[in-house]
Amino acid sequence: MWGNKKKTNQIDTIIAKGTRVEGSFNIAGNLFIDGQIQGDIRSDHSQEAIVSVGLNGEISGDLYAPYVVVFGHVKGDVHAAEKVELKPGAKVEGDLYYKVIEMNAGSEVNGKMIAMGESAKLEHKAEEETEAGSDKYNVAKQA
Repeated sequence: MWGNKKKTNQIDTIIAKGTRVEGSFNIAGNLFIDGQIQGDIRSDHSQEAIVSVGLNGEISGDLYAPYVVVFGHVKGDVHAAEKVELKPGAKVEGDLYYKVIEMNAGSEVNGKMIAMGESAKLEHKAEEETEAGSDKYNVAKQA
């Protein structure tokens, strides 16, 4: 998934439809949520874990994971250390922190979208260089 051969599509933990979990917890490996969770979820970042929220999935709490895929509903902040994918019908009610985002038509974010990490810094540098280059062009043109 996402071009990295180390990741697998294996799901280590499933919260099935109709299941309701209350309380915050830490996970190791990949998690698929199609039930309801009331509490924060934190994953082991060294494992490059993927947390997926299914069509019926609902989280009321903050979510911290390297990779996040949302089809369902998250009521809380989402912190994706690497990448977040918002599929059609996904709804996030909270701030979204990410390094890379893939947002499909029909997905919704009601909160701030905050780019983090190296990719955001690279984009900012490119803007500064472009502006500086255009100023040099304008000065040369006027002279």
